Amino acid sequence: MLQDRESLLKATLSELAKVRRAVLLRMFINSLTRGGPGGTPKPIELSSHDPIRYGGDMLAWLHQTIASERDLLSSFLPTKEAVLGVLCEVTEGVSRTLKIRVEQIINNTDDCITLLQICNIIQFYLSTIKPFLSETAPLISLISELNTQCRKQFNRHFALSVSRLSDRNELPGQDLVPTTAFQEALHLLKIILNTHDVSVVPDVSPLSSMTELLDVVIGPILTLCNMSASQLEPVDNAVYIINLVSCLYNVLAMYENTDNKLLLLQNKIDEELETLTNLQYDHMIKTTSIPPTEMINTERLSVVASKLDQALLNTELLWLQQCTRLSALRHRNAVWRGACEQFRQSLYNFDSVRV
Repeated sequence: MLQDRESLLKATLSELAKVRRAVLLRMFINSLTRGGPGGTPKPIELSSHDPIRYGGDMLAWLHQTIASERDLLSSFLPTKEAVLGVLCEVTEGVSRTLKIRVEQIINNTDDCITLLQICNIIQFYLSTIKPFLSETAPLISLISELNTQCRKQFNRHFALSVSRLSDRNELPGQDLVPTTAFQEALHLLKIILNTHDVSVVPDVSPLSSMTELLDVVIGPILTLCNMSASQLEPVDNAVYIINLVSCLYNVLAMYENTDNKLLLLQNKIDEELETLTNLQYDHMIKTTSIPPTEMINTERLSVVASKLDQALLNTELLWLQQCTRLSALRHRNAVWRGACEQFRQSLYNFDSVRV
């Protein structure tokens, strides 16, 4: 009958939403402060010292209650549209209470790992509550806003964590291996990637999720790498950066959906290898005293030939000692092969002049 009287139907649905909204808010506050009948389950706020459990319990309660509320409304309302409209208004009642508590959790948490776990929880419940409500529902908008706030807080605190490591001003040793600060940054990265790996978020692409995370965490670590290498000589700088970026590459290679960042890191390694190859070649030329082709004359041929013979009899003289500190054998081989190829061309030019 109400369906035939549109104005009366709207007034009835509005009054129903108002009543159920007050009921739902009272139920939410009771679950926070009093718990269930007889104290079971316990009040949610008893776990307020544990931000992960506290936030998760509130959102889990809302998810369960919204599902029950939808079933209740579906039992007597005429259409799905009416159910959806009333449910969106009803759930708006808990928004302010939820907002205050979740924002308090986010703002009072300064550990980036905990913040990432909270982000994953919010994202999970956002994805599971969405099917019950419309995209424009106030509660959905609120949870999306809280998710954004939590992500920004995670980004800020991760950058601060890496910045504190940079503030140590720890210089690399003569072995040119990663410093303690860089190793701690890699350890933090592993924990973050492991935390991300175990999160289960429906309707979110694993590739886009991982890409978004890596966009946040890789930049500060590369900045730490460049800062610690900034005071080194060119040869040491190239070797050190190759060693550090290779360590970062090996960490990312253990996880799925990291191909884009792996390509970026590989390009960085290749760039430094090219620089190091040229430096190695310059050292070989300097050791053997081979001048540019246009400067070769008959008077210098005997001197150059003598030094070249000595160097070829003891190839260790041709090898930059810093290159032996490259962590990966394939990188040492790549530098040696590239430099030798350039050196071979120089020998060819020298020999053509001598002939």
